[in-house]
Amino acid sequence: MVVVDRCCSDVAGRAGLPPVVDAQVHGWDGRPHNQAGPAGEQFVADLLHRHRMVDPSPRPLSADAFELVTPEALAAHVLSAVDRAVLVPAVFSDLFVLGFAATAWHAELAAEHPERLVLAGELDPADRIRARGIGARVSRDGLRALTVLPARRPETALSLRAPWLRRTLIRAEQAGAGVVHVGVAPTARPSRAAPEWAHAGVAEVAGPRPRWPEWAEPVRAGSALPVRVPSAGPLPAGALDVDEVAALAAALPKVRFVLGAACAPTASLTRLARLPNVSVLLTDLLIALRRHRVPAAQALGELLAAFGPDRLMFGSGYPLVRPARLIRDLMTFRYPEELRGRFPELDDDVRAALLGGTAARLYGLDVVRRAAAPRRLGVLSPT
Repeated sequence: MVVVDRCCSDVAGRAGLPPVVDAQVHGWDGRPHNQAGPAGEQFVADLLHRHRMVDPSPRPLSADAFELVTPEALAAHVLSAVDRAVLVPAVFSDLFVLGFAATAWHAELAAEHPERLVLAGELDPADRIRARGIGARVSRDGLRALTVLPARRPETALSLRAPWLRRTLIRAEQAGAGVVHVGVAPTARPSRAAPEWAHAGVAEVAGPRPRWPEWAEPVRAGSALPVRVPSAGPLPAGALDVDEVAALAAALPKVRFVLGAACAPTASLTRLARLPNVSVLLTDLLIALRRHRVPAAQALGELLAAFGPDRLMFGSGYPLVRPARLIRDLMTFRYPEELRGRFPELDDDVRAALLGGTAARLYGLDVVRRAAAPRRLGVLSPT
């Protein structure tokens, strides 16, 4: 059963709120039957722990509701609070038998909510053969963006300087997917290069022991597919080489690159501001504003000074965090006393750009704020 959170309804109906585009939403399936071995279970357990640390609510999501994003949950928690949302895939085929946030499931979610969801595809560094048909896939599936995770697995680490990658991204841009997310993914454990504030809510110890015995490998009950058990366990999904990103963005000026705010030290990200086709997604930074207020606020000020509001975007990482609270936090944000005078306070134009204006322009969305009256707390039909 999915319950509509009151804060979602309040945000959706509040007068004066600018159009909102959530540029990082994941529709995932992390249920036990889809977990490929102990590492998959640990990844989901760590994500759930982080969710409960950074998204406190009188109506918390149960473990079952967190593990599977349904059309009803998406409507109750995301589309009641935002105008449009970008579904960012992350297959993680080493951790999940049928994929985690798979593009096929995203397509089904989008079909349930026409005109509200933007689809992105994923470019698998291990599958160069399939990358050759990227233009046809972009046109067929209506993709507006691609996701590239260059360091997801050591054996398939992708150099962003690879010539074939540049050719692939050019074909994708010509077919309509002119935005590339680099290192943007669900993150249970940020990379070592991530800023300290990026570890907000991260479990300090490994997740629970597997619920099934070792003799159950390599095929789990209920699945006819072999389980892939990576030797090193789950790796940080957001790690990247900033110099490689700079070279790639400079070589492909027509492609627009979106980086996560936690994928590298803030000082390294600000160096990329000289490239006009690089933008930053603020998901992890917005999540950290409550738990690490001063360093996260300082990072926001430095990114605003370097990129300007027209290249920074709002994201929630749902279901890691439900977007309504982050919207409210951004609308009421003021720099902490320690930072007063170092950065100008956010005005209405800056908030409008961060919440939706930048993303709407980047993805080519025609977004008009929906006139919605405040709604009472409601209950949707069982899923």
